[in-house]
Amino acid sequence: MFTVLEVTTLKASPVFSSAAGTALTIAAMVLAAVPIQAQRPGAPPPPRVMVATFHSPEPGVGVQFAEALRARLGRDANARDLTVIPKADIENTLRASGYSTTEALSPNDAKALASLIRAKDYIDGTVTRTPAGYRVDARLVLARDNTVAQALPVAEAARLDQAAQAISRSYLQARRQIEHEERCYNALRAGNVEEAIRLANTGLRQQPDANMVRVCLANAYVTRETPKDSTTVVSATTLQLVEQVLATDPRNIQALRLAALGYKAAGNEDRYVETLTGLLAAAPHDLTLQQQVVNELAASGRASLAAPIIKEALSRSSGDPSMLRTAWLVLLAARDFEAAIPVGRDLIVADTSQATANFYSRLAGALSGLNRTAEAVEVLSTATAKFPNDASLWVAFAEAQRKSGNTTAAVQAAQRALAADPSAAEPYVILATIYGDANHPDSVYSVLVRAPSGGNSALIAQLALQHGNNAYRAGNSSRNRADFQRAIRFLELSNRLQQSNAAQFLLGASAFSIGQSATTEASQSRSCELARLAQQSFATARANIPAGREEFPEPTSQLMQALPQFETPVAQMVRQYCR
Repeated sequence: MFTVLEVTTLKASPVFSSAAGTALTIAAMVLAAVPIQAQRPGAPPPPRVMVATFHSPEPGVGVQFAEALRARLGRDANARDLTVIPKADIENTLRASGYSTTEALSPNDAKALASLIRAKDYIDGTVTRTPAGYRVDARLVLARDNTVAQALPVAEAARLDQAAQAISRSYLQARRQIEHEERCYNALRAGNVEEAIRLANTGLRQQPDANMVRVCLANAYVTRETPKDSTTVVSATTLQLVEQVLATDPRNIQALRLAALGYKAAGNEDRYVETLTGLLAAAPHDLTLQQQVVNELAASGRASLAAPIIKEALSRSSGDPSMLRTAWLVLLAARDFEAAIPVGRDLIVADTSQATANFYSRLAGALSGLNRTAEAVEVLSTATAKFPNDASLWVAFAEAQRKSGNTTAAVQAAQRALAADPSAAEPYVILATIYGDANHPDSVYSVLVRAPSGGNSALIAQLALQHGNNAYRAGNSSRNRADFQRAIRFLELSNRLQQSNAAQFLLGASAFSIGQSATTEASQSRSCELARLAQQSFATARANIPAGREEFPEPTSQLMQALPQFETPVAQMVRQYCR
């Protein structure tokens, strides 16, 4: 009765996607305070690079490495070609915003900081201690769009300055592609797709390992191959191109997006799901991306793959509302209710706006899934008091009370659901289910016959079919004509709302049994009424039993063969007894 996740579709723009919003806000006066390096008259200022504080499990190491890298870049780069933004400028800007100067920034905050201090690109990454010294995983990232990046070769060295030397060398080599990427990007943005492709290919000939240029080329191919206002098309050629990127940079978000769409179009479910989980790992703080990935994994029945990734991400951002919401949805979709419940409760503490009717319904569903019915009842009692006109909550409350064995409270909750939304099918279904549990079939019928038709017909028809089948089975055990007559009422209702072969066959079979018992009694009592009942019942049986030929071939054949053996004698009885 509880919905745990709405499913949407993963989307990738044929051109470059922009980064998500940022929490970093700096006063305009700070910008004015950032000095601009003096340069020759008439010469354009050299591009500026920011070195961000690196992530590190060891306090202080990320700051030390960032400063070592700035110093090394200052020696390796030509000052006329590149300005390395000093540590003081970065720290002044961070302090003005109330940010720590010693902690690594989130991807979006790093992008915002780079833009504010007018960096064309920036370097960030992770530094970890190893038995032999240090390992540095670094990336060159464009300030324009932090999904446009180049993974630099891993550097391992005994000392931080030695690792910085290796990263500096790799960065200066990798940044040569930026002008080619920009030309491709600008042509693509201007709508000149063929020119973008030509420029990207020129850049790749000059620098074959330029993944930023390769991604721009892939986006150009997608733009050319996707019809206007159509679903993004990722051809085999484009897929091969982004696979080349992922071979050396498995965290490249744009390449992962396009690869996921390509694998999905090709029907490669395993690679598709693998790529989705890669996306989630590559951008654990990108809420929009995470939501798309979560929904896709849920739609693929693979949400359990996302659960450990989101748990790890949550451990790094405890208390963050956006991360809590993503984790809540992932864990529900993975049916990891034990983990989901405390996350959900933390979510509505961190962000009270998340305490919606839908949230309470999902929380109660998770509790119910663990058979913690009393807690589900308590949650829904709170929820219905907060949202007294929400029919879906009253339905959930009725279901929880039914499971707890409190029939009276369950009926009252179902009646509240009916009053809140008499046009919805669910309140009628839960009320009928409660009466069914209490073995009150007439009450069940009276509820179902009042239920709305239209778009809700299928749900009501299915429940009526279920009760009709139950009554038919009861009749086969009891040989009581009243059970078969009850079955016919339900089955006629079901077939009227949504015609089905099963309902028709059972209707015919029930009518046959009524005719059979009426024939026997009519022959003993010489009753005209019973003879006519038998004749009408066999006519109903003949009209409906053939619907079971495909689903119930053997009993259909047996009943159709038996019908003539009754129809002729019954016709004779009617002539005799009904003069």
